[in-house]
Amino acid sequence: MTWLIKSSRRGVVRALLGGLTNSKYCRAPGGGRIRWMCAVLLIGLALSADVLRVWGAPAPLSQEPVRGLAEEVRGRGWIVYGARSEQGDWDLFACRPDGSALHPLTRTADFNEITPQVSRDGRRLLYRRLKRGEKVESNRCGEQGELVVANSDGTNPQALGAEGEFPWASWSPDGRQIASLSIQGIAIVEVATKQVVRKLERKGFFQQMTWSPDGQWLVGVANSYGTGWSIARINIATGVAEAVNRVDCCTPDWFPDSRNVIFSWRPPGQKTNNGYGWTQLWMADAEGQSRRLVYGEDGRHVYGGNVSPDGKYAIFTGNMNEDGDPGNAGAPMGLVRLQDTPIIGGESRELRALNPTVNSGPVLTLPVGWEPCWTSSETPGGVQTAATTAASANPSPSADPPAAAKDSSASLAVELRDRGWIIFSSQTTNGDWDLFVMRPDGSDRRKYIGSPEFNEGGARVSPDGKRVLYYRMPKEDFENNLYGMNELVIANLDGSHPVVYGNQFAWATWGPDGRQVACLASKSIQFVDLETRRVVRELPRKGIVSQLGWSPDGQWLIGTADHLGEFWNIGRVNARSGEIIAVSETDRFNCTSDWVADSRRIVYARGIIGGKSGRAELWVGAIDGRPPQPLYAEENHHVYGACASPDMKYLLFTRHVADATKIASNDATMAIIRWADTPMRGDDGESLRRRFPEARTGPRLDLGPGWEPFWTLADLAPTSGVSAANTNQPATTKP
Repeated sequence: MTWLIKSSRRGVVRALLGGLTNSKYCRAPGGGRIRWMCAVLLIGLALSADVLRVWGAPAPLSQEPVRGLAEEVRGRGWIVYGARSEQGDWDLFACRPDGSALHPLTRTADFNEITPQVSRDGRRLLYRRLKRGEKVESNRCGEQGELVVANSDGTNPQALGAEGEFPWASWSPDGRQIASLSIQGIAIVEVATKQVVRKLERKGFFQQMTWSPDGQWLVGVANSYGTGWSIARINIATGVAEAVNRVDCCTPDWFPDSRNVIFSWRPPGQKTNNGYGWTQLWMADAEGQSRRLVYGEDGRHVYGGNVSPDGKYAIFTGNMNEDGDPGNAGAPMGLVRLQDTPIIGGESRELRALNPTVNSGPVLTLPVGWEPCWTSSETPGGVQTAATTAASANPSPSADPPAAAKDSSASLAVELRDRGWIIFSSQTTNGDWDLFVMRPDGSDRRKYIGSPEFNEGGARVSPDGKRVLYYRMPKEDFENNLYGMNELVIANLDGSHPVVYGNQFAWATWGPDGRQVACLASKSIQFVDLETRRVVRELPRKGIVSQLGWSPDGQWLIGTADHLGEFWNIGRVNARSGEIIAVSETDRFNCTSDWVADSRRIVYARGIIGGKSGRAELWVGAIDGRPPQPLYAEENHHVYGACASPDMKYLLFTRHVADATKIASNDATMAIIRWADTPMRGDDGESLRRRFPEARTGPRLDLGPGWEPFWTLADLAPTSGVSAANTNQPATTKP
């Protein structure tokens, strides 16, 4: 988020008039310098994009099946996985299979820890540790950094070798040996002595090797069998290898019976994703005689399948980017019963046509992570185990879940499922930014509106739920400070009949009846009748420069103003008289305001005092003059672009590591919290503990990257006819 100094006011006016501004550098609160030229720099929301989300279903489901699944798996061990910490590095975490009792196993700010494997006896943990500055790469992760062995609660970590040594290591069934795969072949290594006790030819294996629970086989990704990226197994006794599944396969793992394999496969012949198709989760018998779909979703690659120790459930990850996107932040994990599979998520028309007899769930959403491993051991729980074991040992569908489960992100996701829709902008695999929709729990994510020639963003649904406005801009021009100055487009709710109104309607906001918009002109706030495009009324602009918002009751306007103090502040304007007062504190930068549905409160990003360090935080102000109050803050993220749910019970916002100008796809994520849980600290930083000692620390549901989210109760379900296919049509300039 760019926070601008007051001296830029003249440049703002010139830009609104169509003239050129002087090239300047303005100080941003994150410590960077932001260059602007030939355009007005307006405060806006910058969030990245697209690829992560929670697992989808084609139509609203009752919460009961998901809640029942959560209760069913809660006491069945622990899931250990890698994820980005609040400090930005990769650490290892553990959570119950329902997502509760989440806690870190490693906390090393100078290193990344990835790809955890708990030994089958549950006593020890195997993982790779690499320098923080080294990018995690899915196709090299097994050879990056050094191999580490620790207790399964993360204590007593010991490096087994130097960097790059013992690549693609996997536990033996008894935990005394590892199998390691390199270009020279397969080595069986004694952990205690680090001595190689046996060697095998690799037979085309090149990554992702796993030792079977019965000790007789190795499975891995091979480039033999007449093609690349096959799944194959090797008999450890004889060295004989045979294919399990051919072409475009990866991330194999064993079922507990050692007779079946779970893996990711992109079946050939798919027409979606520009003919490239989507990777799906499959299972096959280890002899390669039969296979079947476990989980698939058009619009999402599925990776990292892992079967529960009792063989009844599977967990997995994936997103729109290939390989689970470890270069950014991974993806939300999902959990299913194997007896419910095959399951298809989202609309997935092509996939459903190929698999007409499938289920739609339930799918339990778990925290964002990568390469999960499920263990029945209680050791990874550490101090968490004592508090949760008694409550989860005999879970009953009729019993209330323990406090840990109620406070989990998984519980929050179940609670949010059917509470409307979220529209946001996200980057596609083609590099442009389109509009997407999803449920508030992150499910049912799909493309909504977009065209490859433009970027689309800043969507807002009309109060009557019939239309949507958004801005389109050149594909190469996507800056958060400029998007509201581009071409305004208004379409039907299903995306049909998009009408381009042009770039004369800056920072447009719906009127309460959906027939008018208010927007910024060079010297005034204009009220425009959409049918005729005529300006029916004007008010003095009073220093409002961006992010205009019309209250639901029609009586007020809010926006970012440059004259209510030394810095940028949130100004409330009387829609009749034009009187303006400050809602935010005036001794610091503030931005990205939005109305709460009661038209009495305003959520906004409370920034820093000029010249001092800090982070933007989520606060709420009131029109009756009460002092603003904190809602959510973090030491390691800026918080921008908040909006309250239509029922005023939840808060949707974005978390951004850096102060951004140009929108990137690897820096920020959307998240939801309950308003009743505020004030909340997003991390346990010392300064936040001093300022907000009584604040809660969760739960927070992370929804993955996205930009300019908007929450609506309008019917955007696939059954209502909303489809991306309806929106890729040329926009007209005629209403």
